[in-house]
Amino acid sequence: MSRLARLSIRARVTAAATGVVALVLIAGGVATVATFADRERSSFDRELQARAQGPAGRAVGPAPGPRAFAPAPPGEEGDRGPPGGLLAESGSFVRVIAAGHVLQTAGDVPSEGLSDDPEPGYATEDASGGKWRTLTIELPPRPGAFVGSQRRLIQFGADAQPLEERIDSMQRRVALISALGVGLTVILASLVAGPALAPLSRLRRAVAGVTSTRELSRRLPEGEAGREVDELAQGVNEMLARLERSTAETERALEATRRFAADVGHEVRTPLTSMRANVDAVRRNPSMPEDVAREQEELVAVLDALQALARGDAAAALPREPVDMAELADSAVEAARRRHPGARVGLSAAEGEHPITGWPDGLRLLVDNLIENALRHGGARVDVRLEREAADGTMLLTVDDDGPGIPEDDRARVFERFARGTGAASSGSGLGLALVAQQAQLHGGSVTVGDAPAGGASLRVRLPATPELRRSPAYSEDQGSRKSANKVNPPSTKKV
Repeated sequence: MSRLARLSIRARVTAAATGVVALVLIAGGVATVATFADRERSSFDRELQARAQGPAGRAVGPAPGPRAFAPAPPGEEGDRGPPGGLLAESGSFVRVIAAGHVLQTAGDVPSEGLSDDPEPGYATEDASGGKWRTLTIELPPRPGAFVGSQRRLIQFGADAQPLEERIDSMQRRVALISALGVGLTVILASLVAGPALAPLSRLRRAVAGVTSTRELSRRLPEGEAGREVDELAQGVNEMLARLERSTAETERALEATRRFAADVGHEVRTPLTSMRANVDAVRRNPSMPEDVAREQEELVAVLDALQALARGDAAAALPREPVDMAELADSAVEAARRRHPGARVGLSAAEGEHPITGWPDGLRLLVDNLIENALRHGGARVDVRLEREAADGTMLLTVDDDGPGIPEDDRARVFERFARGTGAASSGSGLGLALVAQQAQLHGGSVTVGDAPAGGASLRVRLPATPELRRSPAYSEDQGSRKSANKVNPPSTKKV
């Protein structure tokens, strides 16, 4: 992106106005200086012409003899001449030239730099470190001169340095005036652009108000500015109206979906609970298959998970309060030991409290599902660690197991709902890790998959100390985690 594209509209307007004025001033200045210089040089040339027609020109008369036009010895050119002599004022000179030889001189003749065989007409020559303006005229042949005799020239010259100084002074004045004009244009353009762009600033603040409050019912003011700004406000209002309708329809659909999931879970769970009481009674019969009770428990767990996901989708209404993660993790570990008496579930955490702000039921759901996932799909040993990162106070919850792990190809999808990895236990529903990812995201954190020291899966959850519960759960994969096989989480056994 170019630097001009990053400028504000006010800066662009100021730059454009300054550029136009600068071009006008430069063009006007060049024309003014050129006209002045042409007029001064024309006046100077007329003075030379007047001198050629005046006494200096009339002073050159018929020569009395050849000796009068013989070259003068060096250093005596200004002292010799024909009767009547040449006339010249201070700062000017007159020369009579024949066959490339200076026959006569008068006035302030430059010591070096003048041509001894000039062409007739006006010329500007650099001589003796200065500029001289000259007018060379070819003299008529002398009376009685033979045909083919050498031509004679008379050259009138004047010091042009004062002329050039006047032109340079004019150039400096014009340049100064142009610079002042450009600077004044910058100031005035910036001052004028502010009120001119005020409607756009008001429109921007109105849009920012809609963005910050998320009140799509608000509309931008119309008819209070120029036509272009009103057209822009009208377009934004039409867009807001469409977004409002679309958002309302989406919210209604989501609310219906959440209500349906919650109602299904509530309505189905009640008869299933009654069924379980009947099944427990029937189980006392040795001929009753154990699979019936197990399938009933799994169905209840699935419904519990669906209800938990529905509550998580409505995160804006969830309660938030201080929670001691160490106490919560200890309770989850004890519950896991009771559910799986033959497994070894350990917890390591620093002494003292580990406070965090969040939804207590959601955090317990997260820990329960991590541990249950490790026990169901891992091995017989699960290590739970709770640490506090000193840099920013982030809480790090790690659950390691010694199972087969989750294949690397499955790590990108194990947090999706109803997704089950390769080699996952047949009893899993594919909702356990989805609940973990949802709750981690709701609490402003993330969950990643890594490798456990024992060769199994290592699931790490990072939670900020004071998170703001979010609305759209998602998971993030640790791109820097080591390659390993990790395992897929089963549905949580935590009742919601």
